[in-house]
Amino acid sequence: MAEDSGKKTLQWILIAVVASLVVSLLSAGASLFFLVNRARAPKQQVIEPRPELGKMDNLGDFTVNLADTEESHYLRCSIQVEENYGSAPEFGDEIGARKAQLRDIIIGVLTSKTSTNLKTPDGKDALKEELKERINSVLAKGQIANVYFTEFAVQ
Repeated sequence: MAEDSGKKTLQWILIAVVASLVVSLLSAGASLFFLVNRARAPKQQVIEPRPELGKMDNLGDFTVNLADTEESHYLRCSIQVEENYGSAPEFGDEIGARKAQLRDIIIGVLTSKTSTNLKTPDGKDALKEELKERINSVLAKGQIANVYFTEFAVQ
């Protein structure tokens, strides 16, 4: 009987050693998994360089009556357009040659707006986008990238 109790004790010791070995291996594997995944975590975001500015063309000053019906309001602004970076050199010549046509398009768009539309940042951004689309629709040798207001006053 002493032999049986010695075997049982030995079996329990063996089971305890194997169990602690399995737990140790599982812990080591889990630690390794988390360390490897942590190393793959997103690194610091790389800031990509912005594209260079295209050539700027001044389309001049504009003073127009707005489309308000109750009171008369006017808009005074100066507009510059940016050519797409890398546009052909002839594109600047086209803008110069079409300056009267572009100014007419701009005046038409500006006079269709109300003072309420133009007093909000969203309204100004929408106006810039509309001007860009309308101007690009008549240009043949390139496109403008942005419209900039260098002065803007609604009264």
